[in-house]
Amino acid sequence: MAERVDSLVRRRSLAPAMRIPFSSCRDVLFCNRAIAAQLPYARPDEPIASYTISTAQEAGWIWDIGLDRRRGIGHVYSSDHSDDEAAERVLRGYLGAAGEKADVRHFKFEAGYREVNWYKNCVAVGLSSGFFEPLEATGIAFAEVSAGMIANLFPWGGDYETSARQFNANMLRRYERALDFIKLHYCISERRDTAFWRDNVADASVPDSLLEMLDRWRFRPPNELDIDGQIDIFTEASWQYVLYGMGWKTDLSAKAGVLRYGDDARRAFAEVQRQARYAIANLPSNRDLVAYAQSHSFGGRAAA
Repeated sequence: MAERVDSLVRRRSLAPAMRIPFSSCRDVLFCNRAIAAQLPYARPDEPIASYTISTAQEAGWIWDIGLDRRRGIGHVYSSDHSDDEAAERVLRGYLGAAGEKADVRHFKFEAGYREVNWYKNCVAVGLSSGFFEPLEATGIAFAEVSAGMIANLFPWGGDYETSARQFNANMLRRYERALDFIKLHYCISERRDTAFWRDNVADASVPDSLLEMLDRWRFRPPNELDIDGQIDIFTEASWQYVLYGMGWKTDLSAKAGVLRYGDDARRAFAEVQRQARYAIANLPSNRDLVAYAQSHSFGGRAAA
């Protein structure tokens, strides 16, 4: 093919030049602002959390990520349910005493995606293709998926329109499914104390496809039949983690007679808990692993 396929790195590159519209998801995902800060550790040997802490707030949520020399902390929120000053106060309050003088950065974004990502000899990858919000870091996954599909569908000796149609159909379905998964975190919340959470649990803000799945899972848990391995970037286990971690109830009473292995399951769960306690007591801390990597694997300081 004479023309080369260009990966666009900015959303507006595809919009005015190619006139490819952007489909907003603001009616489903309300968050469209973020404030970020960096908080150094109080001492060099302070423990590093081995997981990201996400804490719900009145009009959004706060991320807290432990790195080697600092914590990366940010507040994601909806401008329809809060304002910038109030959101910054929430973030500084979370930071504690250090928050009074912390430098913060404000960001604006809109949840959404392009229904057409491959047009003529241009392919939108990353932020030029779409973005939901930082929750679940779907942007990283979509960039990897796009690069892999381009490599596999690249029309070295044929008409690229066929490849474009396949790529666009696949990406559109991926975005729709990922949208459902992120909305799941909000719509099954038991919070009703602010307009943000009341709006999030209202059926009008939940895609019909997600309502359909939730209806299925009232009487059975998610399984592999609910997941398309060629499309979904989250497995049935991911759906289960969010559902049951947030207190979703699946009524299995109708099939109680066929659940013959309850005692075996309880023993298996107890063994998992025992092994987890053993691992926690015997494995090195996250900081120890980082220090080892810095001194042995990479020959330098890990990225801060």
